[in-house]
Amino acid sequence: MGPRAPVDVPPRWQVLPLDGVARDGALVVRLGPGSGFGDGSHPSTQLCLQAIAALSPRGSAWRMLDFGSGSGILSIAAARLGASIDAVEIEPGAIEHAARNVDANGVRDRVRPLRTIDAAAGPFDLVVANILRAVLVAFAEPLASALARGGALVLAGLVSTDVPEVTARYARLLGGMRPEVYERSEWRALVWRSARNA
Repeated sequence: MGPRAPVDVPPRWQVLPLDGVARDGALVVRLGPGSGFGDGSHPSTQLCLQAIAALSPRGSAWRMLDFGSGSGILSIAAARLGASIDAVEIEPGAIEHAARNVDANGVRDRVRPLRTIDAAAGPFDLVVANILRAVLVAFAEPLASALARGGALVLAGLVSTDVPEVTARYARLLGGMRPEVYERSEWRALVWRSARNA
């Protein structure tokens, strides 16, 4: 899928079709049609876009792991903010869709597509996973261990009933730290800041 009309995500993101016209001052991500999840309209994607804008290190090169990267929307957004990204996706259709989107946004040199998290070259300043609860629980150890000192972890694709299990699983791996919980409609994102910074 791709956006049929502009999707504005405050404060500055705008997700557009390939031929869309950007508003002044927008941070633009352009997406074509395809099967990868993430066209900017889903609340969990919007929560992640806002988290990337808020948590991206300023004034220096930085690295992000995008686990379950789908359409490539979050990788492209991070590249717009200066990141180098390892993007992990297993679905062949989504991988092809993301490759077209990465090229359309001119960020191929910043996004490294991978099929397994084992191939990711951590540590990362920001780890983002917008995916199903069961997958987040199953991959908790490699996701938590991918964080750099002072890094941040963003887990999304969750509803309120998922939060206790996911929080408990990751808190054990992150020194007992509790996440901040952000909401958009029925969807939740968990954010651990400065994880593994002890």
